[in-house]
Amino acid sequence: MIDIDWTLYALLINFLVLVFLLNMVLFRPIRKALKERQAKLDAQAADINLMETQGQGLDSEIKDKLAAARREGAGARETLKDEGAAAEASLLEEVKREVDLEWSRVEQKIKQDVAQARKALGAQTQSFAQLLASKILGRELS
Repeated sequence: MIDIDWTLYALLINFLVLVFLLNMVLFRPIRKALKERQAKLDAQAADINLMETQGQGLDSEIKDKLAAARREGAGARETLKDEGAAAEASLLEEVKREVDLEWSRVEQKIKQDVAQARKALGAQTQSFAQLLASKILGRELS
């Protein structure tokens, strides 16, 4: 049987002292370290959530700016294309005017040359006709 004597009380006191010492030396520091670790994890999770939110905001801002830049670039491209078409049309018009002017000069020069040739040949026509007739007839015409 179990005898209740002073050793039972000594064991009970020894047990309580050990529980108190283990609590002070081992359990309390471990629980404190676990709480600190959990607090760090919670703070890091909050930071991660904040950074993800900021990242999504920056991502959408970048996408918006990129879309705006693309729209602006497309508008600038269309503007430059229109300006180029207008410049091309004006250049073609100027070239056409120059060609027409040069054409009229060349045409006038040709007309002058033809007139000079007709004038020169007009004076020689009579002598050519007499020469041709004399060759065909084989005798001299007067």
